Amino acid sequence: MRILFVTPYPPSRIRVRGYEFLRQLQQKHEVTVLAQCASEQEYADAEKLRQQGYDVRLVEESKMRSVLKCGVALLRSRSLPLQVAYARSTRFKQAVQQLYAERSFDVIHVEHLRGIASVAGLARRYPLVWDAVDCISLLFKQTMASGPARSVRLVAALDHGRTRRYEADVLKKLPCTIVTSERDRQAMIELLRARMHDLTSSDENLGKHIFVLPNGVDLDYFRPRQQDIRPVNIVFSGKMSYHANVATALYLYRQIMPLIWQQRPEATLTIVGSRPPKSVLALAEDPRVEVTGYVEDIRPYIARAEVMLSPMVYSVGIQNKVLEAMALGTPVVVAEQAASGLGAQPGRDLLVAATPQAFADATLRLLGNPDLRASLSRNGRDYMERNHDWSIMGERLVELYQRVLPASRSEAALSLAGPVG
Repeated sequence: MRILFVTPYPPSRIRVRGYEFLRQLQQKHEVTVLAQCASEQEYADAEKLRQQGYDVRLVEESKMRSVLKCGVALLRSRSLPLQVAYARSTRFKQAVQQLYAERSFDVIHVEHLRGIASVAGLARRYPLVWDAVDCISLLFKQTMASGPARSVRLVAALDHGRTRRYEADVLKKLPCTIVTSERDRQAMIELLRARMHDLTSSDENLGKHIFVLPNGVDLDYFRPRQQDIRPVNIVFSGKMSYHANVATALYLYRQIMPLIWQQRPEATLTIVGSRPPKSVLALAEDPRVEVTGYVEDIRPYIARAEVMLSPMVYSVGIQNKVLEAMALGTPVVVAEQAASGLGAQPGRDLLVAATPQAFADATLRLLGNPDLRASLSRNGRDYMERNHDWSIMGERLVELYQRVLPASRSEAALSLAGPVG
């Protein structure tokens, strides 16, 4: 199968979903990557993909021009989401059309809301699958209430209504949309239901073209490691430029760790992730807290910890940090909304908490019980092997591609996909 993989940024181990889909697709299919690029880091990520054998085409975008487009949208439009205005590019759309004309791809895979911003209209002419990943308007709704700073909450409030309308309009145009969790799928169905007056299909048909495809984990890369455990160490990981992770890091330090320190004053907290803002960097003034910033390899930091905490104040989709910790064999305690996106069994594969006291109690229980840590470690890894292997996710993705293929190509493409587990 010939696949045009369209993305608003070059995939990488940090932008892991697209990266892992590419890794799986490349094994059996011919894949061309078309990505927008606006920074030195993104060019470096693209070069790494080329070194791995991918055919990568780039469309250079100016960050300044993108910011200006956001300003124009804010002043002149009440319907265009700011991040759509930021990413929308006529040059990017033309590059998709030109590549398709040159190679006649079997399917166009588009990642994220920012990716579909330029090419949604092409679904009328080309077989197109949109991996939305998350429901962004659901994220904005939560951010308005719980964002870590007033500016973050204000931007979410400005963009929430625009994004709701835009996501619903895009969903109506596309034959196949993918999200990472049932919660996000239901949120998108609600977007469509709210605009029923524009729809000709019956209510029971809503969402039949929206599919859940969870994230996986590279189980060879993230596997239990032989290394010394740091006693009474707690870890939280995630890209620290992402506002939900910032809100959670502050919540963890301010609301949960004091309760833990009351019982275990020797406990330490490690916050791992790139580009932490000043509010998170300031936490390292406490000698019990380490803020690493960017690290080349997060595995040693997670594997050495006795407990991974993920008390997400708000979130959408599936938390990769939780999947990676479970694959490494680090016991995890997660928020209820994060656990709801998984099929893991609370108490056997992981622990679930809803309040600061519940998180503290679960952590203290783990710190004082090596047998429970060993059991969660073993069961968590087993769960990951059964349910979140990227090879399985790659096969399911190809199955979804069949839904948009012309009938004449579908049978041949299915034979290339291999068996689905």
